[in-house]
Amino acid sequence: MTLPGVLFIPDRFYDYRLWSDIPDRLQGRARAIHFDQHDLPWTSGNGEFLEAAPRLASDGSFHIVATYGQAARFGFALAEAGLARGLVLFQPSLDSIPLPDDVQVDRAALGDLDHALDPFMPILGALDEPDPGRRREILLEVVRATAERDLEPAGLELLLAMYSDHAEEIFASLRVFAAEGDQAQAADAAVPDEPLQIPPWLERPWIDRLTELTVPVTTVVSDRGRVIAEAIARRASDAEIVVAGDGAGLEPAANRARAADAILRMLDRIG
Repeated sequence: MTLPGVLFIPDRFYDYRLWSDIPDRLQGRARAIHFDQHDLPWTSGNGEFLEAAPRLASDGSFHIVATYGQAARFGFALAEAGLARGLVLFQPSLDSIPLPDDVQVDRAALGDLDHALDPFMPILGALDEPDPGRRREILLEVVRATAERDLEPAGLELLLAMYSDHAEEIFASLRVFAAEGDQAQAADAAVPDEPLQIPPWLERPWIDRLTELTVPVTTVVSDRGRVIAEAIARRASDAEIVVAGDGAGLEPAANRARAADAILRMLDRIG
């Protein structure tokens, strides 16, 4: 008998290693299928993804899709297309600007927003660094300095390995972002009333269509992500929230056990 398939989709600039041992914790009840970030159309709509993803499934669909961060829109797209029977969203990004009215962010908990990006400025400063090795080291220095405090040594090592392997992708994306910012400033100066170009996935945020989705949804979030999980739960027809500390289910090891349990419960919910 073929085991149920769980499709794991990592956040941007990560890969299958993001999930650590969670697939192994599924206790032989499901088989893990990895859709790595290299193949994801991060800067375009979901159509290309919907053509490619079903090829990874034996029957063209998945029992469960587990996503992290910005990849939530791809998981939703599969469920909306009838290609997933359940969603488990780790620390999901809502892809909604501005945020929905019922998502009230605790700005006091965010700290000093005027200086929130200060720890990451060395990365921007490294864009013009000609030595790829030095660029990578600057990136890793920032990752070490900003990593969650409860990150276990093995988790930090894994995080550094992924950032190291994807360093050039990160810098390439930042260069595009910087160039687009320069172009936008030039356009504003030339034609002040020119409308901004909105990415296709922001034109129809997936959370605005969540009430139409009939599949069960689980969100696994940090304490700070609870407000987003609650907004999702208010819209989903069958919702569960798992609050799993700063690691949002991926760190430390005890949280990964809870994350795997959330996926196993989803298997039970979908039958």
